[in-house]
Amino acid sequence: MSKSTHPIVAALPSRPRRSMLAASALFAAGAALAPTLAAAQGNVYPNRPIRFMVPFAAGGVSDILGRVMAAKMSEVIGQTVIVENRGGAGGTVGADVVANANADGYMIMLSSLTTQSIAPHMLKKVPYNTQTAFTPIAGVALSPNILSIGANQPMKSLKDVIAFAKANPGKLSYGSSGLGSIGHLTGEILRSLTGVDMTHVPFKSAGVAYPDVLAGNITMVVDTLPSALQHIKTGTVRPVVMLSPRRTALLPDVPTISEAGYPEATLNFWSGIFGPAGMQPAVVARLNEVIVKSLAAPDVRERLSTLGADPWPVSAEELGTRAREDFARMAKVVKAAGLVPE
Repeated sequence: MSKSTHPIVAALPSRPRRSMLAASALFAAGAALAPTLAAAQGNVYPNRPIRFMVPFAAGGVSDILGRVMAAKMSEVIGQTVIVENRGGAGGTVGADVVANANADGYMIMLSSLTTQSIAPHMLKKVPYNTQTAFTPIAGVALSPNILSIGANQPMKSLKDVIAFAKANPGKLSYGSSGLGSIGHLTGEILRSLTGVDMTHVPFKSAGVAYPDVLAGNITMVVDTLPSALQHIKTGTVRPVVMLSPRRTALLPDVPTISEAGYPEATLNFWSGIFGPAGMQPAVVARLNEVIVKSLAAPDVRERLSTLGADPWPVSAEELGTRAREDFARMAKVVKAAGLVPE
């Protein structure tokens, strides 16, 4: 009897044999797919540290905000977010690095109203087109601007300031953090709306202006709340009006500019995160998700509150719209003030 017809052989079940063949086939297919799967896993964003440009010097409010966000984003996204400071020219030096970086999501930037919407109108040479060189990712914070009077001045309200200016032509002056700064342009907006004569005195930073206010060399300072807050607390200046749409819990008795009768002068200092132009929508969406989660963390919200800032977790589309609208608005303010780019 042949092996194929032997009773014992014929009685053996055939399933195990088929199972072994199937297993072998699956193993071979898995081995063939392994490089593809490994490559796909390697492309999951992010799979290495992210560089986070803060285009301002270390130690300032923007730097503090950037480091708070970087630390929390690292926790949320599971990769290190490394802060790099590169200040100069209203933030355009650091922004230029980002504009020329790969659009892969591994270089992002904390930008602001100053860098995106003001500096392009105040500098003769900006090495990129603000409107096309960046990808908006997410909003981060809103910081109200505030007008503060020297504590030794008799004025208590914006109405008093306007009355003083009209009764004393040429004697009202205000300091800001420099020519073309948000404080300067806020002052220009107020001047055009109220019709009063105000002399602008630029300083290297708004902080340097406060001793001159205390000494009576200038009347008042237009500054962002985070910067002004310490001087208000020490009594160097007296807050007069918030250039914001609502009052702040830090200074609940200080009215808004709308309440003072000039809603058109509302101007918040905003911060947002951008990347190079051409970023993939999926990467932008992932980063936006991480930023929104970071801003929702109680410790981040508390830290922003101490800085006088409010979380601003808006979408990439909303951030882009805000930047474009303020770009157009600041162009009109600069032109109306007769300011010449330097």
